[in-house]
Amino acid sequence: MEGEEDMIIKTKLLESVITFLNKNIIINLNIIGFIENEPDADIYVDNEKLPTGVVAKKGYFNFIFTQNDKFLDEALDTLYNDGFYGFSGVYRPLAQKIKSKFKIEWESRCALYYYPSNQIDMSLIKNTVKCAQINDAETINYYYTYKDETSLERIKLDLQKRYSSAVYVNGDIACWVLIHNDQSMGIMYTKKEYRKMGYAVDVTIDLTNKILKSGRIPFLQITEENIMSPGLAKKCGFIHDGVFSDWFGIVSGQSQ
Repeated sequence: MEGEEDMIIKTKLLESVITFLNKNIIINLNIIGFIENEPDADIYVDNEKLPTGVVAKKGYFNFIFTQNDKFLDEALDTLYNDGFYGFSGVYRPLAQKIKSKFKIEWESRCALYYYPSNQIDMSLIKNTVKCAQINDAETINYYYTYKDETSLERIKLDLQKRYSSAVYVNGDIACWVLIHNDQSMGIMYTKKEYRKMGYAVDVTIDLTNKILKSGRIPFLQITEENIMSPGLAKKCGFIHDGVFSDWFGIVSGQSQ
């Protein structure tokens, strides 16, 4: 149909979608992870054969990437008419364009770190590391910075569906790191009584190795307020080459 390329089309996980996202793979690691981990997510493009933009959404949170302002305007007009919407890990230049068009309810600015090799030095692990157990979900949720009424169930799904790494001391979970549904590493925490023992390095290296073995690129998003995690990430071999990804919530239409 004439003009179809200018429309926002609901589609499925097509090879053309992954090919488009892989052209800027580091920026789009979270979108790729999300649509692979959430097969029932809604996916929108402007052209199923040669997309110039992708939106993926499920529930409140939305993932988006494009370098085409026409696609962006069409997507925002079509998909975000009235209500409250969250955006997850959006490439900062794109996030700034979106935020300029709406009232902002909240935001969290992050730096993206990724592991640049397909091998890792396992000798950096000095203690026994195991998978985190599902019966530790409530403990993990208790210490989670962004704990809310839905976080416990999300953590349980992370533990059940994806890799995790933890150090246990006399049966007590001391330090852990999980993988979110966008495939980013996160929810890391070390209990105060177990700090400065190297456990954070142990679990980070272990989980990074698991992700590498699965054929993926390990990555994490660190909020700009977090002054400790960048040092740990760099110590474990992660790099930040200037890519920033922002989380934010918008209010659209009559809801404003």
